[in-house]
Amino acid sequence: METPTPPMPTLTILPDTGPPQTLPLSPGQNLLNAITPAGRDIITALCGGCCICGTCRVRVVDGDPGPMGEREAQLRRQLAITDPAIRLACQTHPPGALSVAILKPR
Repeated sequence: METPTPPMPTLTILPDTGPPQTLPLSPGQNLLNAITPAGRDIITALCGGCCICGTCRVRVVDGDPGPMGEREAQLRRQLAITDPAIRLACQTHPPGALSVAILKPR
């Protein structure tokens, strides 16, 4: 008997206005790559996801964003980001379902 394949995790984007958007989230995929395909221009990433600008900030509302890597931790220190719920979409690889609010660049 085959083991059933677990369902693909989802990323739920909670906008300031309007209904939430739910997107598929492939294993190992970062949030920026999950959000930007198919014309989804709701997030800014001036550096293209290279972890040098900090413009792709999201606030984790629900779920586990996964561990923070050293590059993200270093940029967060440089930008004085102290809130643990704020993560960089280009560096966040959640292990499962996640809900986020996209923050406007400063």
